[in-house]
Amino acid sequence: MARYPTHEVAYPRVTLDDTDHPLPRRPDSRMRYAYFSTIAKGGTCIISSCKDLHLMRTICHKQLRADLADNPVLQRRFIREARVTAMLQHPNTIPTYELGRSADGHPYFTMKLVYGATFREILESCAAAQSHNVDGRSLMKLIDVLSQVGHALHYAHRHGVVHRDVKPENILVGPFDEVLLLDWGLAKVWGKDDEQLDANSTDDAESASEDETDVSLTSKAPLDATPAYMSPEQLISRNAVDRRSDIYSWGAILYELLTLRRMVQGETVNRVLDFLRHGQVQKPTARPSGVPVSKHLAEICMSCVARDPGMRYQSMDHVIDHLEEWLLDPTYD
Repeated sequence: MARYPTHEVAYPRVTLDDTDHPLPRRPDSRMRYAYFSTIAKGGTCIISSCKDLHLMRTICHKQLRADLADNPVLQRRFIREARVTAMLQHPNTIPTYELGRSADGHPYFTMKLVYGATFREILESCAAAQSHNVDGRSLMKLIDVLSQVGHALHYAHRHGVVHRDVKPENILVGPFDEVLLLDWGLAKVWGKDDEQLDANSTDDAESASEDETDVSLTSKAPLDATPAYMSPEQLISRNAVDRRSDIYSWGAILYELLTLRRMVQGETVNRVLDFLRHGQVQKPTARPSGVPVSKHLAEICMSCVARDPGMRYQSMDHVIDHLEEWLLDPTYD
């Protein structure tokens, strides 16, 4: 799990030694970043904190893993991720600072260094306590988090981008209650089809390992998104999805928040995929959870996770409108 930096590291005390530090007369980008510390290692990338010696601040640095850095398909995806992240300028997306190449020619990009708790960590805390009232939070505050994620998705959809990997691990809640939707590495951008990016992969989900037990990871399965939050149509074609696929994934998170149990049942990747193909989602109000479930929120949830995309909400702004009816009056059912 990613280890986000503490407040002191992310926001150090401002001193004259830093603000008045001389800028090199001939700045060299290859010497700009120092004091690297690994935050997380993913399937293809390494995320680190480091110090920007020009602006004298600690930032986030992302690069491809050394063993994958020369792969042209992954390089193209990586550069796309950097530019999508930079172009989606919204309060609930992370600011991007620079896209460049290291001394060995490999691409990297830098972003604002954020810290806080992922929505996965929050859900786990709530599930352990069998209550939404954990660490000063409440169901209303947590629904507001998902509302902000919805606003980020609506903004992205209006600008021609589908996230394709909406999940609790990609939602960060900071100490100032800021909410960020992270990791646009699988984003679909309208325009030329991106099937050429998948020359080294396969859509044959059946080859997923039967021994894979963690349905939140896909390192052993040839899937792009995370099975427990994938829309059924993502099993057919990763390129055939539209914004309604993100709405499905968002609804799966809402379901988990309401019931404190994962919506998609199954302990292995193959069982999860089988549920996506043939299983029937049980209404949140009908699933024993130990916590009360709002009928209004449950109806929103079920309208998001319909198997047929045509039966779902067709736009994220409609979801937000109905969600905010409840936020204005939590007794509304």
